[in-house]
Amino acid sequence: MIWGEAARWWLPTAAVAGLVMLSLVALARQPWRPSKKYWIAALLVGGVLAVGASAWQRKTSGAALNQETARLRDVAGRLDELGRLLETGPGTTPDQAFDTVAAAIAALNAKIKDLENQVRALQEKSRTRVVDADTSAQMADYLRPFGNHRAVVSCMPADVEAYGYANQIANVLRAAGWEALGPETTTIFGEAPTMGITLYVRGGAAPPDAARLLLDAFARFNIPYQSGVASNDAIPDPATVELFVGHKP
Repeated sequence: MIWGEAARWWLPTAAVAGLVMLSLVALARQPWRPSKKYWIAALLVGGVLAVGASAWQRKTSGAALNQETARLRDVAGRLDELGRLLETGPGTTPDQAFDTVAAAIAALNAKIKDLENQVRALQEKSRTRVVDADTSAQMADYLRPFGNHRAVVSCMPADVEAYGYANQIANVLRAAGWEALGPETTTIFGEAPTMGITLYVRGGAAPPDAARLLLDAFARFNIPYQSGVASNDAIPDPATVELFVGHKP
Protein backbone atom coordinates (compact mmCIF):
# COMPACT_ATOMS: atom_id res chain seq x y z
CA MET A 1 0.00 0.00 0.00
CA ILE A 2 1.48 3.39 -1.03
CA TRP A 3 1.70 6.39 1.33
CA GLY A 4 -1.32 8.18 -0.19
CA GLU A 5 -3.54 5.15 0.28
CA ALA A 6 -2.24 4.65 3.83
CA ALA A 7 -3.05 8.26 4.66
CA ARG A 8 -6.60 7.88 3.38
CA TRP A 9 -7.07 4.73 5.48
CA TRP A 10 -5.85 6.42 8.68
CA LEU A 11 -7.65 9.76 8.07
CA PRO A 12 -10.85 8.86 10.05
CA THR A 13 -8.81 7.74 13.05
CA ALA A 14 -6.69 10.90 12.92
CA ALA A 15 -9.84 13.02 12.69
CA VAL A 16 -11.31 11.37 15.79
CA ALA A 17 -8.05 11.88 17.70
CA GLY A 18 -7.89 15.52 16.62
CA LEU A 19 -11.45 16.13 17.70
CA VAL A 20 -10.70 14.62 21.12
CA MET A 21 -7.63 16.86 21.52
CA LEU A 22 -9.55 19.99 20.57
CA SER A 23 -12.28 19.07 23.03
CA LEU A 24 -9.70 18.62 25.79
CA VAL A 25 -8.09 22.01 25.01
CA ALA A 26 -11.48 23.73 24.98
CA LEU A 27 -12.44 22.13 28.28
CA ALA A 28 -9.12 23.00 29.88
CA ARG A 29 -9.62 26.73 29.05
CA GLN A 30 -12.92 26.79 30.87
CA PRO A 31 -13.03 28.38 34.40
CA TRP A 32 -12.32 25.96 37.23
CA ARG A 33 -15.29 24.09 38.64
CA PRO A 34 -15.36 21.08 40.98
CA SER A 35 -16.84 18.91 38.20
CA LYS A 36 -14.25 19.99 35.64
CA LYS A 37 -11.82 17.18 36.43
CA TYR A 38 -14.58 14.59 35.95
CA TRP A 39 -15.47 16.04 32.56
CA ILE A 40 -11.82 15.88 31.51
CA ALA A 41 -11.54 12.26 32.67
CA ALA A 42 -14.75 11.31 30.89
CA LEU A 43 -13.56 13.03 27.72
CA LEU A 44 -10.21 11.24 27.88
CA VAL A 45 -11.86 7.82 28.35
CA GLY A 46 -14.39 8.47 25.59
CA GLY A 47 -11.67 9.78 23.29
CA VAL A 48 -9.44 6.75 23.84
CA LEU A 49 -12.37 4.43 23.18
CA ALA A 50 -13.35 6.34 20.03
CA VAL A 51 -9.79 6.30 18.65
CA GLY A 52 -9.42 2.59 19.47
CA ALA A 53 -12.72 1.72 17.79
CA SER A 54 -11.79 3.72 14.70
CA ALA A 55 -8.38 2.01 14.49
CA TRP A 56 -9.93 -1.45 14.92
CA GLN A 57 -12.49 -0.72 12.22
CA ARG A 58 -9.73 0.41 9.86
CA LYS A 59 -7.71 -2.75 10.51
CA THR A 60 -10.72 -5.02 10.00
CA SER A 61 -11.73 -3.27 6.78
CA GLY A 62 -8.16 -3.39 5.51
CA ALA A 63 -7.88 -7.14 6.14
CA ALA A 64 -11.20 -7.80 4.40
CA LEU A 65 -10.11 -5.68 1.45
CA ASN A 66 -6.81 -7.54 1.21
CA GLN A 67 -8.61 -10.90 1.22
CA GLU A 68 -11.03 -9.77 -1.45
CA THR A 69 -8.18 -8.41 -3.54
CA ALA A 70 -6.34 -11.74 -3.27
CA ARG A 71 -9.46 -13.62 -4.38
CA LEU A 72 -9.97 -11.30 -7.33
CA ARG A 73 -6.36 -11.72 -8.36
CA ASP A 74 -6.73 -15.51 -8.18
CA VAL A 75 -9.88 -15.40 -10.31
CA ALA A 76 -8.16 -13.11 -12.81
CA GLY A 77 -5.22 -15.50 -13.01
CA ARG A 78 -7.50 -18.46 -13.65
CA LEU A 79 -9.40 -16.55 -16.32
CA ASP A 80 -6.12 -15.58 -17.99
CA GLU A 81 -5.02 -19.21 -17.97
CA LEU A 82 -8.35 -20.31 -19.43
CA GLY A 83 -8.06 -17.61 -22.06
CA ARG A 84 -4.63 -18.85 -23.09
CA LEU A 85 -5.94 -22.39 -23.37
CA LEU A 86 -8.90 -21.28 -25.44
CA GLU A 87 -7.28 -18.74 -27.73
CA THR A 88 -9.38 -18.16 -30.81
CA GLY A 89 -8.34 -17.12 -34.23
CA PRO A 90 -8.62 -13.65 -35.73
CA GLY A 91 -12.10 -12.52 -36.59
CA THR A 92 -13.78 -14.52 -33.84
CA THR A 93 -16.89 -12.84 -32.50
CA PRO A 94 -17.60 -12.53 -28.74
CA ASP A 95 -20.48 -14.99 -29.09
CA GLN A 96 -18.20 -17.53 -30.75
CA ALA A 97 -15.58 -17.06 -28.05
CA PHE A 98 -18.21 -17.56 -25.35
CA ASP A 99 -19.47 -20.72 -27.06
CA THR A 100 -15.88 -22.03 -27.20
CA VAL A 101 -15.35 -21.45 -23.48
CA ALA A 102 -18.73 -22.99 -22.60
CA ALA A 103 -18.02 -26.05 -24.74
CA ALA A 104 -14.58 -26.48 -23.16
CA ILE A 105 -16.02 -26.27 -19.65
CA ALA A 106 -18.77 -28.77 -20.53
CA ALA A 107 -16.21 -31.17 -22.00
CA LEU A 108 -14.02 -30.82 -18.91
CA ASN A 109 -16.96 -31.54 -16.60
CA ALA A 110 -17.84 -34.61 -18.68
CA LYS A 111 -14.27 -35.90 -18.41
CA ILE A 112 -14.27 -35.34 -14.65
CA LYS A 113 -17.55 -37.25 -14.28
CA ASP A 114 -16.21 -40.09 -16.43
CA LEU A 115 -13.06 -40.32 -14.31
CA GLU A 116 -15.13 -40.37 -11.13
CA ASN A 117 -17.19 -43.25 -12.53
CA GLN A 118 -14.03 -45.15 -13.44
CA VAL A 119 -12.61 -44.63 -9.95
CA ARG A 120 -15.84 -45.89 -8.36
CA ALA A 121 -15.85 -48.93 -10.65
CA LEU A 122 -12.24 -49.75 -9.80
CA GLN A 123 -12.89 -49.34 -6.08
CA GLU A 124 -15.90 -51.66 -6.27
CA LYS A 125 -13.97 -54.18 -8.35
CA SER A 126 -11.05 -54.16 -5.93
CA ARG A 127 -13.35 -55.08 -3.03
CA THR A 128 -14.63 -58.33 -4.61
CA ARG A 129 -13.31 -61.08 -6.87
CA VAL A 130 -15.39 -61.27 -10.01
CA VAL A 131 -15.64 -63.42 -13.13
CA ASP A 132 -17.26 -61.09 -15.66
CA ALA A 133 -20.03 -62.24 -17.97
CA ASP A 134 -17.87 -62.49 -21.11
CA THR A 135 -15.20 -64.55 -19.35
CA SER A 136 -17.84 -66.83 -17.83
CA ALA A 137 -19.40 -67.53 -21.22
CA GLN A 138 -16.04 -68.12 -22.93
CA MET A 139 -14.82 -70.43 -20.19
CA ALA A 140 -18.05 -72.45 -20.28
CA ASP A 141 -17.73 -72.77 -24.08
CA TYR A 142 -14.14 -73.93 -23.68
CA LEU A 143 -14.94 -76.65 -21.10
CA ARG A 144 -18.18 -77.93 -22.63
CA PRO A 145 -16.62 -80.09 -25.41
CA PHE A 146 -14.62 -82.08 -22.83
CA GLY A 147 -17.77 -83.71 -21.48
CA ASN A 148 -19.22 -84.08 -18.01
CA HIS A 149 -16.91 -83.98 -14.98
CA ARG A 150 -17.58 -83.82 -11.25
CA ALA A 151 -16.39 -80.91 -9.12
CA VAL A 152 -17.15 -79.55 -5.68
CA VAL A 153 -16.74 -75.82 -5.04
CA SER A 154 -16.14 -74.77 -1.43
CA CYS A 155 -15.13 -71.69 0.52
CA MET A 156 -14.46 -70.43 4.02
CA PRO A 157 -17.46 -70.07 6.36
CA ALA A 158 -18.85 -66.61 7.16
CA ASP A 159 -17.07 -65.01 4.20
CA VAL A 160 -19.63 -63.38 1.92
CA GLU A 161 -17.06 -62.29 -0.66
CA ALA A 162 -15.51 -65.77 -0.94
CA TYR A 163 -18.95 -67.38 -1.15
CA GLY A 164 -19.99 -65.06 -3.98
CA TYR A 165 -16.82 -65.79 -5.93
CA ALA A 166 -17.19 -69.55 -5.38
CA ASN A 167 -20.78 -69.37 -6.59
CA GLN A 168 -19.65 -67.67 -9.81
CA ILE A 169 -17.13 -70.46 -10.46
CA ALA A 170 -19.78 -73.12 -9.78
CA ASN A 171 -22.18 -71.45 -12.21
CA VAL A 172 -19.52 -71.43 -14.94
CA LEU A 173 -18.98 -75.18 -14.49
CA ARG A 174 -22.72 -75.86 -14.56
CA ALA A 175 -23.04 -73.82 -17.74
CA ALA A 176 -20.32 -76.05 -19.24
CA GLY A 177 -22.39 -79.14 -18.45
CA TRP A 178 -20.31 -80.25 -15.46
CA GLU A 179 -21.72 -81.75 -12.28
CA ALA A 180 -20.74 -78.85 -10.04
CA LEU A 181 -21.78 -79.01 -6.39
CA GLY A 182 -21.70 -76.15 -3.94
CA PRO A 183 -20.64 -73.69 -2.82
CA GLU A 184 -20.05 -75.57 0.42
CA THR A 185 -18.32 -74.12 3.45
CA THR A 186 -15.37 -75.84 5.09
CA THR A 187 -12.23 -75.21 7.14
CA ILE A 188 -10.42 -78.48 6.41
CA PHE A 189 -8.08 -76.75 3.95
CA GLY A 190 -6.91 -74.11 6.43
CA GLU A 191 -7.73 -70.46 6.87
CA ALA A 192 -4.72 -68.78 5.25
CA PRO A 193 -5.77 -65.93 2.92
CA THR A 194 -5.20 -66.61 -0.76
CA MET A 195 -6.30 -64.72 -3.85
CA GLY A 196 -6.39 -67.72 -6.18
CA ILE A 197 -8.45 -70.89 -6.30
CA THR A 198 -6.81 -74.04 -4.92
CA LEU A 199 -7.53 -77.44 -6.48
CA TYR A 200 -7.64 -80.54 -4.26
CA VAL A 201 -7.87 -84.19 -5.32
CA ARG A 202 -7.99 -87.52 -3.47
CA GLY A 203 -4.64 -88.38 -1.90
CA GLY A 204 -2.78 -91.40 -3.23
CA ALA A 205 -4.55 -91.37 -6.60
CA ALA A 206 -3.62 -89.84 -9.94
CA PRO A 207 -5.32 -86.47 -10.51
CA PRO A 208 -8.41 -86.81 -12.69
CA ASP A 209 -8.60 -85.17 -16.12
CA ALA A 210 -10.91 -82.53 -14.64
CA ALA A 211 -7.98 -81.07 -12.64
CA ARG A 212 -5.87 -80.59 -15.77
CA LEU A 213 -8.80 -79.11 -17.70
CA LEU A 214 -9.54 -76.63 -14.92
CA LEU A 215 -5.92 -75.51 -14.63
CA ASP A 216 -5.78 -74.99 -18.40
CA ALA A 217 -9.03 -73.02 -18.33
CA PHE A 218 -7.93 -70.84 -15.40
CA ALA A 219 -4.66 -70.03 -17.14
CA ARG A 220 -6.38 -69.35 -20.48
CA PHE A 221 -9.02 -67.00 -19.05
CA ASN A 222 -6.87 -65.31 -16.41
CA ILE A 223 -8.63 -66.75 -13.36
CA PRO A 224 -6.23 -66.55 -10.39
CA TYR A 225 -5.31 -70.01 -9.07
CA GLN A 226 -2.71 -71.74 -6.96
CA SER A 227 -0.15 -73.51 -9.11
CA GLY A 228 -0.40 -77.29 -9.08
CA VAL A 229 -2.87 -79.69 -7.51
CA ALA A 230 -2.91 -80.46 -3.79
CA SER A 231 -3.95 -83.83 -2.38
CA ASN A 232 -6.19 -84.32 0.61
CA ASP A 233 -7.62 -87.52 2.08
CA ALA A 234 -10.86 -85.71 2.88
CA ILE A 235 -11.81 -85.89 -0.82
CA PRO A 236 -13.96 -89.06 -0.93
CA ASP A 237 -14.02 -89.67 -4.69
CA PRO A 238 -10.81 -89.96 -6.77
CA ALA A 239 -12.70 -88.71 -9.83
CA THR A 240 -13.82 -85.52 -8.05
CA VAL A 241 -11.93 -82.23 -7.97
CA GLU A 242 -12.58 -79.76 -5.16
CA LEU A 243 -12.09 -76.07 -5.89
CA PHE A 244 -11.49 -74.12 -2.69
CA VAL A 245 -11.85 -70.33 -2.38
CA GLY A 246 -10.09 -68.91 0.67
CA HIS A 247 -10.26 -65.51 2.32
CA LYS A 248 -9.24 -62.64 0.10
CA PRO A 249 -5.88 -61.16 1.30
